[in-house]
Amino acid sequence: MFETLFIITLALFFCSSALSLYSLHTDDVRHRARAKWLLSASIAAFFALGAVRFHLHSGEGVARGAFTIWWYFYLMASIVIILLVYLYFSRWRAQWWSFTVLAVPFITLVLLISVPFLDSKRGIAVDDWHWLLPIHIVIAVLGEIFFFLSFAGSVLYLVMEWQLKKKTSMRFVFRLPTLESIENFNRWAIARSFALLSLGLVTGAFASYVLFATPYQGSPKEIILYVSWAVILGLFRLRHGGRVNPHRASQVNALLFAVLMFIFMFSNIYITMGFHGFK
Repeated sequence: MFETLFIITLALFFCSSALSLYSLHTDDVRHRARAKWLLSASIAAFFALGAVRFHLHSGEGVARGAFTIWWYFYLMASIVIILLVYLYFSRWRAQWWSFTVLAVPFITLVLLISVPFLDSKRGIAVDDWHWLLPIHIVIAVLGEIFFFLSFAGSVLYLVMEWQLKKKTSMRFVFRLPTLESIENFNRWAIARSFALLSLGLVTGAFASYVLFATPYQGSPKEIILYVSWAVILGLFRLRHGGRVNPHRASQVNALLFAVLMFIFMFSNIYITMGFHGFK
């Protein structure tokens, strides 16, 4: 049952990705309406998938101190969806559909990467589970997702700027937010990414000290997290310092996200040493 529902969910997100991207290029409001309905069905199937997984494997997850690698990918996709809902009801509602069109393929990619781990028992497990650990995990992943939002905004900025310079496909450009509003969103997203990752480091260090009598264990994933924090600090200063134009800042933001996301995915799949490793 779970495997069948997963295939249905993945297929819905594939179709939703294609239709959402197509709707951005057309003037037909019917395409956008269909894309939104299909996205709603995809999200409903996605959360039903999580409920079925939890019911069938109730011994896994945070409840017993084991956070499996599949749940990590599911959590990442879940937070993207929750943030999209938040954006819809926030002051960024005018930009919501543009970011959704980029977020849906990202969710599809995350689900696709999780396929080899559907039946995997690899997880993070400790003998003494501390209440700060699930908080640390959620905050850290939330910081990563805000980093993704700044990446999506950077891509939108570069695409729109390119289209304006070409002076072609103007109907497509008119459906995108203004360059100023995109840049304001990017600053907003990177500031929250930096704040959340900082809080994630603090909660993780405190939980590590309580459980292992040391705030830092020197595992590869810890090093990657600290490097990511330093990179996002640099991007925060870059975007809020006013010394670099938005075009260059967007290029750097997009490139660094792509590199760090690859490293994050690689480390979660292949690095098993240390507390953060999925064993």
